[in-house]
Amino acid sequence: MKRAVWLATLMWCWMGAMSVQANDHNVAEMLAKHEIEYLQRLYARATDQIGTNVPENIEAGRAVYHRIFTQDATIRASDPSGAEFRVVGPDEWVKVVDGALSVFDSTQHLLGTQIVELDGLPDPDGKGGEGKMSSFLQAWHQDDDRAIDIYLGTYYSKVRYTPGIGWQIYDMRLEKVAGEVIDKRP
Repeated sequence: MKRAVWLATLMWCWMGAMSVQANDHNVAEMLAKHEIEYLQRLYARATDQIGTNVPENIEAGRAVYHRIFTQDATIRASDPSGAEFRVVGPDEWVKVVDGALSVFDSTQHLLGTQIVELDGLPDPDGKGGEGKMSSFLQAWHQDDDRAIDIYLGTYYSKVRYTPGIGWQIYDMRLEKVAGEVIDKRP
């Protein structure tokens, strides 16, 4: 009987050690997914900063873009008609966003469902690590004439881990799903 209890205790301890190792990997994956999701959230806030048309806010948004995008990131946006904007690098995307949002008084970019798929975590030296993310977007834009432009779309982003910086987007495509302009004038 003592031997059975001893073996059961030994087996329980061994199984516990196995689950801790599995949990460490799961925790690393959860943390990576959380950090990756925040890239798109920071992007939405930075885009709204740029949309204020205030020079210091535009620069604050640019700084965030430099943190979340690689310097050689390919960034694209399309609409249902097939028109597409494509640039390389965060500074070029600031120009596109500033031009598109400068006609509005205010904007708000809201993110809904976000799905992250990890292709791999960085190694202990911080090398490697890639994944993909999709994020649903609902954006509101209001202009001087009280018109409200509603834009619904999905961001498709590819990310990789950059040593010394963290997760960054190296390819992002915004696909418009639907939209509506509402005239609020009396």
